[in-house]
Amino acid sequence: MTATSWFKTPSGARSLLAFLITLLTLPAFAQTQKPIYPTLPYNFALFPTATGAFGDFNGDGRIDEATPNGINAMGLRLNNGPASSPTLTSIPLSCSPQFVLATDLNNDNKIDLAFSCSGAYVGVMLGNGDGTFQTASYYPVPSSALSGITAVDLNGDGYLDIAVVADTVNVGVLLNQGVGKPGSLSSPKLYPAPSGVSLSTIDAGDFNGDGKQDIIAGYTQIAIYYGNGDGTLNTPQLTTASTGTAFVVGDFNRDGLTDVAYLGPNPQTPTSSLQVLLGDSSGTLTNGSSLALDPTVKYLYIVPFQNTNASNITNLALIGNVTTIALNDGAGGLTLGESYGVSNFAIPETADNGITNLYFQSNVESIVLAGNGNGTFQGPRATLLGSNYQAVADLNADGLTDVLSTDESGNLIVALGRGDGSFTVVSRTQVSPNPFAGPTTVGDFNGDGKEDVLFFPGVTPSGNAQVEFLAGNGNGTFQPIVNELQIPVPGVGATVVGDFNGDGNLDIVYTTPSSRAYPYETLYYLAGNGAGNFAAPVELAQQIPNSLVSPILIADLNGDGILDIIWDNSTLLGNGDGTFNRQPLSIAGNAISLSDLNGDGKPDLVVYNSGPTGVSLYAGNGDGTFQTTPFYTPDLTGTFPYGASPLASIGDVNADGHPDLLLQSFPYGQPGVLAVFLGDGTGSFVLENTYPLISTGFSMLARLNAQAHSLPGDHTLDYVYTAGGATISLLNQLNPAPTAPAPLPSKTTLGASSTNAAPGQQLTLTATVTGASPTTGTVSFITNGKALGTAAITNGTAALATSFAAAGTYPVIANYPGDANNTPSSSNAVSIVVAPVNSTTTLSVSAGSAGTNQQLTFTASVTGLNPTGKVTFASSTATLGTASLINGVATLPFAFTATGSFAVTATYAGDVANLGSASTPVTVTVAAPDYTITASPSSATIKAGQSATTTLTVTPVGGYTGTVKFSCGTLPTGVGCTFAPSSVTPSSGAATSTLTITTTAPTTAFLRRLSVPLQGVAWASLLFLAFSPRRTRGLNRRFARAMLFTLLLAAGLFTFSGCSSSSPSNPVTNPGTPAGAQTITVTTADSSGNLSHAINFQVTVQ
Repeated sequence: MTATSWFKTPSGARSLLAFLITLLTLPAFAQTQKPIYPTLPYNFALFPTATGAFGDFNGDGRIDEATPNGINAMGLRLNNGPASSPTLTSIPLSCSPQFVLATDLNNDNKIDLAFSCSGAYVGVMLGNGDGTFQTASYYPVPSSALSGITAVDLNGDGYLDIAVVADTVNVGVLLNQGVGKPGSLSSPKLYPAPSGVSLSTIDAGDFNGDGKQDIIAGYTQIAIYYGNGDGTLNTPQLTTASTGTAFVVGDFNRDGLTDVAYLGPNPQTPTSSLQVLLGDSSGTLTNGSSLALDPTVKYLYIVPFQNTNASNITNLALIGNVTTIALNDGAGGLTLGESYGVSNFAIPETADNGITNLYFQSNVESIVLAGNGNGTFQGPRATLLGSNYQAVADLNADGLTDVLSTDESGNLIVALGRGDGSFTVVSRTQVSPNPFAGPTTVGDFNGDGKEDVLFFPGVTPSGNAQVEFLAGNGNGTFQPIVNELQIPVPGVGATVVGDFNGDGNLDIVYTTPSSRAYPYETLYYLAGNGAGNFAAPVELAQQIPNSLVSPILIADLNGDGILDIIWDNSTLLGNGDGTFNRQPLSIAGNAISLSDLNGDGKPDLVVYNSGPTGVSLYAGNGDGTFQTTPFYTPDLTGTFPYGASPLASIGDVNADGHPDLLLQSFPYGQPGVLAVFLGDGTGSFVLENTYPLISTGFSMLARLNAQAHSLPGDHTLDYVYTAGGATISLLNQLNPAPTAPAPLPSKTTLGASSTNAAPGQQLTLTATVTGASPTTGTVSFITNGKALGTAAITNGTAALATSFAAAGTYPVIANYPGDANNTPSSSNAVSIVVAPVNSTTTLSVSAGSAGTNQQLTFTASVTGLNPTGKVTFASSTATLGTASLINGVATLPFAFTATGSFAVTATYAGDVANLGSASTPVTVTVAAPDYTITASPSSATIKAGQSATTTLTVTPVGGYTGTVKFSCGTLPTGVGCTFAPSSVTPSSGAATSTLTITTTAPTTAFLRRLSVPLQGVAWASLLFLAFSPRRTRGLNRRFARAMLFTLLLAAGLFTFSGCSSSSPSNPVTNPGTPAGAQTITVTTADSSGNLSHAINFQVTVQ
């Protein structure tokens, strides 16, 4: 199948490409002799890279590759088959490609190439279908740089569009012009990232199931741009992912919606994790499976794959220092599968047999991890231990090599060899509260014939190093710490074990690590007392300034039966009492191993020089000195990279009875190489093979195959090495093929969310199964011979939700039937006590006072475990009624027919899950129908002639529903009284009326006569009009009418003067409302005439 854009990884991860991993590849593949250690097949045609693209460019059915090829060029690798070199071509471009995408942009069924390019261009090369491509077209994007690129149909026209990350803060969309100009892109539109979020990787899918394609992008966080189906995108929404450096998309739960898997921190522990976010129609991704990962592996890539071309379940390969498979149960649930000693960027491809293989990048080709079609692969097994601090020994006396390790949480990890090259972690026991993964040393320190452990967890606050002793039980388990020794040194580095003082007890020689405060290492000696304790440390030697410190090597160099030491280019000959004589080694270089390599019975020395000679072998003289001229110098030209001092192992690996030399390079920051030199017993060696390895930190020969001869007769030793917290095994292929190991004892423990429950109450039973990790299968839960149910084991636990119908005590047992690696086991019984729970009943009433025959509502609330049944309501004298519980609430309508005070209680009878209970009494006062009247305000101060108002409130009591009429009593002089309205009916609650009081202001009237002069004028005017000359009377009629009017006026004035006097007459007076306080009595009367109340309203008149 064609690799899609989800295999793109962030640019920050590309530093891993410097690690040119060639895992277990046999360079001299043409030789016919079977190599001693296994190799993986390789494929010349493919060279997977995180920035390249894959597809069948020439239609021959093989997967070809296009990758950035330096400055302004695209490199093509046309696949000629796995055993043939590819056809390499380079296409010149106008810019340097960054990320390449293989897809069909013009719908001609031929693979095209789209790529992000320097200068912020998107380039497109349309394919011709024969392995060639048309001249590139370039589309500028308004930004300074582009990174991730993907193809997706955003507008539903059937042509793939291009989306790209621009300047890490935008998503650019370039729509395909489709019909008419297929494969040509439109001008880009930019969509900004959420504030503060940087983007690098981009992909697409339908995350909300609306049939429209969406864009997902991430780096610091993951954001989704939901598509509108017309080529435009909505404002991005951040997901709950706390990081987006490595993510892939796919339908992991097979619900038709696109999901997301990403590497991030574990929300429950301070480790890394694989998290799944599930697509949801709501538009918000929901949390799916979360799988804790070993943080020491440092996973960088996620590669989705399906086991076969017929499978629709997507598993995930997690690639870091090693590769770990995360198995999908088809519903999105993930569990850790096997880990393998392969690394670097990989792609999945389906082989001719329909099974998916993983192809890993190597030097100039790919390494093939062949699939078995079930989520497992054919490759070197890796056991994840969580630390590079590892030691090997036979911890359970079965003749097989086991591994000890400590992690950053202070746990001692025991992994037992299974006899087939694999290890099984059987225990993780915290032995130190210090968050430090310190070294461990194995030996029988208490003389009981069982391997014990010395653990060096770090330095105390006082600056002393700690030494903790754990006695072994001989079965891979250890007793709690008994002895803890503090030694006045700034830590413990390398250690060796031996009896240096001849007392039959194991002692320790160790170095202190160098630091800024202690620039040079120091060698110390601790004498053991045979009981797991040690004497005070004795300083043996200090590092020669600027010398190259070697491992601590021990052997009897002078044949006196006493162990001697080689360290720091010095020889320390033992005196047999724990003291030593130091003398120069007189051989330039770093001593890395010590053993008899030439068959003379004297230890010889393997020395490393950083110069061109590399490794040399020097013969021992048997007196503590060595020849200064090497007797053998391995030829490492072209096969052994220089760097750090290599690791050396000596033992017989080809069953000829002679010691062989295995040199493992340890170059800084690069993969290692294992070179196997076969010895003839006389000091001559021949290179058997070289085996590229993952970058390593520890290695040694071991016995891993249960079908090999028991030690010390095993002359076909296996090899074990570490890489990033993992232990990787190489089985010697000269041994018989290993058989499936016998199952290891498992242990099942049972817990319950609660050991007390009510009938029908749901609780969760959780069984934890330990043994050969991981345990698989199901667990059945049983009580009194009756099955409660079964649950699948996920990450070592199985949980079952259940309930018990009846009261009683139920002993529950969890049974694990075992699997291929684990024996059956049963838990101890956990007793579940089932009994009704206490309930509580509370009572409330709609009103605390009422009238006779007024309906009230009593409400009883019952708490407990989903209480059911009836509640009885009663007063002290009678039962009021019963009501059924609905969702824990029972209500009773009731009206009292008599007056009085009634204490009402609610009693719950209980049910199968709940005990009965009664409420505290609620008092209800029942009175005859009546009403009360109030005035607000109750007084007012005004001036005479003004008005005062007050609001009269009539409140019904006891269910009163009549009509109340208002009237005023005897009113003071000049006071008026009105009501608006004049009556009220408070049938549904209080009713009001406005009372208005009016007052009268005092008044006085006076009458006056005209004055004498005025009276005279009036009489004179009248006489003039009467006796005017004749001719005057002859004036025209208009003038006559005017004269007549004047005459009448004069007559009026005369009349007025006759009714008046020239002096005032006696006054006429109205006193108005008297000043002072006036009490207004308001009387109310029921329309029936049975009730009457009065209230006073005081008015003060000023």
